Amino acid sequence: MLNLNQLGIQEKELLLSRIPKYVDPQKVHFKINAFFVHRNCTVFEECYREKMVSYYPMLPLLEKQVEFAEADYILYCHRYACCHDMSDIVLKELAAIDQHRKPGAEIIVVGKAANVEQLLNGSIKNISFYMSHFTEKLGKRFQVSIKENYFVWDDEYNWLAIWPVDGCLQKCKFCRRSYMEIPFESLSLDIVKQNLDFIKESNPERLHNISLRAENLTEYGIDIYGRPMLHKLLDLLQSYEEIHSINIPIGLCIGEINSDILDALCRCSKLSEISLNLEAGTNRLLDLIGKPHHVEDAINVYDKLRSSNPNLYISSVFMLGLPTEGIEDIFELAKLIGICQPDHLRCNYYICAPKHPLAKLPQINKQVREYHLKILLKQLKSTLNRRCTIEYPSISKKSRKFQRKMNILEEINKYSPLPHHLRSNAVYIP
Repeated sequence: MLNLNQLGIQEKELLLSRIPKYVDPQKVHFKINAFFVHRNCTVFEECYREKMVSYYPMLPLLEKQVEFAEADYILYCHRYACCHDMSDIVLKELAAIDQHRKPGAEIIVVGKAANVEQLLNGSIKNISFYMSHFTEKLGKRFQVSIKENYFVWDDEYNWLAIWPVDGCLQKCKFCRRSYMEIPFESLSLDIVKQNLDFIKESNPERLHNISLRAENLTEYGIDIYGRPMLHKLLDLLQSYEEIHSINIPIGLCIGEINSDILDALCRCSKLSEISLNLEAGTNRLLDLIGKPHHVEDAINVYDKLRSSNPNLYISSVFMLGLPTEGIEDIFELAKLIGICQPDHLRCNYYICAPKHPLAKLPQINKQVREYHLKILLKQLKSTLNRRCTIEYPSISKKSRKFQRKMNILEEINKYSPLPHHLRSNAVYIP
C-alpha cells in the first residue's frame, strides 16, 4: 500500500493523474474502478481543497482497481461545485455509467456532485451518495485506513495549508450555494492546536508559512461555539513562534468581519497576504446579489488594515455583467477601487445559472459586459496610484486608441510585485 507520508504533493499529483493501474480482479478482495475520480480530479482540475483534503488521502484505495467492465463498485466525482451549474453534465455522465456498467455494479458518487441525488428522483438504481467525509466513509467500507487531512504540507508552494471550516451559511444570489447544499462544519480550536503542536514537534519548519483557507473563513466556529471565532483562531496562530507568515488567499466576507475579527486581523503581525472581495461598487448591486456588506464597510476594513499593516498584500475580486448593471455602477466601482487601492485585482464575469435567483432578472449581454470592462480599465488608469496587478477576461481590441490605453496599463502591471502562488494564474493586460 502507498505510504503517503513519504510523498510530496507533486508526486501525489503525478500518481493521481497516472492511476489507474488495473489489476487482476481475482487478486483483490473488492473490485473497484475509479476512472471517473481520476479524470474529473485532474483533467478538469478539481478544486484545491478537494484534492488536498480528500482525494490525495484516498490514493491507497485507488491504487488497486479493475477495469470498468469488471468493477463491482464505480467511484464518481465531478467539479460540480464551481460557478457554473454542471448538473446536466453530471446527470449525463451518470446515465452513461448506468447504461454500461455490469449488472449489479454499484455507483458511488462522492463529494459535492452528490447534490444530484435530488435531481435523479430515483431514476438510477443501485447508486450511493457520499457528500462529506467520503474518504473516511469509503475507508471504513473497504477496510482501508484512510481519512481526510485538513492540515496538508504543500511542498510545491512551501506552505502548510489549513482548512479549519468547510461550507458557508451565506446564500449569495450569484453563488452555487443558491442551488446546492454543502454541509457546514468547523474544527474546534482544541483540534487545531493539537495538530499544530504535533507538527511543531515533528516538523517545525512546516509551520513557517501558513495558508489559512476556507469557503467562508469569517464563519469559522459558529456551529461549535455559537458565534464566529476567527479572531481566536488568528490569535492561536500568532502565538506560535515557528509561524513566520500567514496568508488568507480566499476572499473573506467583508460583511461578516465584525469588530473582534477586524481587531484580530489588524494586530496579527504575521499576516502577510489577505483576500477581501469587493464584488461590486454600489450598494444597490451589493444588495441585489445578497452580499451582507456595503461600500462603506469595505472602505472601513481596507482603511484599518492598511493603517495597521502598510506592507500587507491585499487582493480582491469583483464581478462585471451583473443583472441591471449600468455604466454608473462601473464608475462607482472604479472609484471604490481607487479608495481601497488593492495590490491585486481579478475581474470575473457573472455567470448566470438557470437556478440562480438572479436568473429571473434581465441579463447583460456579452457586448455590454465587455464595454463595461473597457470603461473600467480606462478609469483605473487614473484611480490606481498603487502598483496593482489586474487579472481579467480577454477583450476585443478594435482601435489604436484603446490599444494605447492597454499599453499604459501593461506598464503598470509589469512592475507589480505578485506573490509566488498567484504568478501562474496572472493574466497580464495584453
